[in-house]
Amino acid sequence: MKKTLFSILFSLALAASLAGCGGAASSTAAARASYSSMDSAPQAYAADAGGTAAEAAGTSDLSDAVQNSADLLPQDGRKIILNATLSIEALDFNATCTALARAAQSCGGYVSSTSIDTPAYEGAYRTAYYQFRIPAEQYSVFLEGAGSAGNLVSKQESTQDVTSAYVDVEARLKSLKLQEERLYAMMEQAGDLETLLAIQNQLTEVQYQIESYTAQQRTYDDLISYSTVDVTVEEVKQITEKTETFGDRVSDAFRRSWRDFGYGAQDFAVGFVAALPTLLVLAVLAAVAVTAARAAVRLHKKRLAGRPAPAPRTPAGYAPQNGNEAETGKDAPPSTPPKYK
Repeated sequence: MKKTLFSILFSLALAASLAGCGGAASSTAAARASYSSMDSAPQAYAADAGGTAAEAAGTSDLSDAVQNSADLLPQDGRKIILNATLSIEALDFNATCTALARAAQSCGGYVSSTSIDTPAYEGAYRTAYYQFRIPAEQYSVFLEGAGSAGNLVSKQESTQDVTSAYVDVEARLKSLKLQEERLYAMMEQAGDLETLLAIQNQLTEVQYQIESYTAQQRTYDDLISYSTVDVTVEEVKQITEKTETFGDRVSDAFRRSWRDFGYGAQDFAVGFVAALPTLLVLAVLAAVAVTAARAAVRLHKKRLAGRPAPAPRTPAGYAPQNGNEAETGKDAPPSTPPKYK
């Protein structure tokens, strides 16, 4: 009985997996074929309208017509993720940050994260970091508004085509949901408890995979629907001028060096004034220490001057040590060392 039951379950699982794989492969192939057909349609349309567009544009430069990478995206329903990074200088820091927030709000976007670096000392320059989520259809509009909020120093854009991965996720979800329906039908026809538990275990695994692929699909949908734009705002006293020639670059570097020297002198003056109370206290302590040392030296000299001077020694004070010397009053001749042969 058990062997027959296991054989039935193995056959059902094998049939379900083969059906799922076949459904996934056919769904993936069909989806990719539909995307391929959509790819050919815009190309044909572009070939038909190319002459008219060229005549209307005349000799205009292509860079004047294309401002952002979004203008180059294929309009065929492909799954494209847009990302951008902007660096902006601000003479009026608060006004620039407010303009960025208004630009995002007007485009239907929002701020996903923000960080403002404010140094502790007064007069320091602030820096703000923003991450905006902007609807993909308003991506170019927001970049234009953000660039005009301050002095745009740099702009980097990137695109990621996730069409193939998205199609695979859709096909796997379709296959898993079909397999889930078949397992539900098998549960209704199960005659004993062992078969029901085996089908239920397989159904739990299928549902777990469905939830995993559904979360992955939602992540793709969020990244595709809302572009990510990272913006750095730096507060400056003078905006960076764009230079082209070598002389302009040298002149700009010279002006920046003098400007940095002036900022350094200001920082030194501020630091000196901040440390002035401490320096005054140290100077007073040093003066007190020097005065006390001098007073101690003078007191020591006075004590030495108040002591009586010792009596000088006379020749009579030196007593002769030898009797012969006392009688004759003459010094004994020096002894000569013996001679060695």
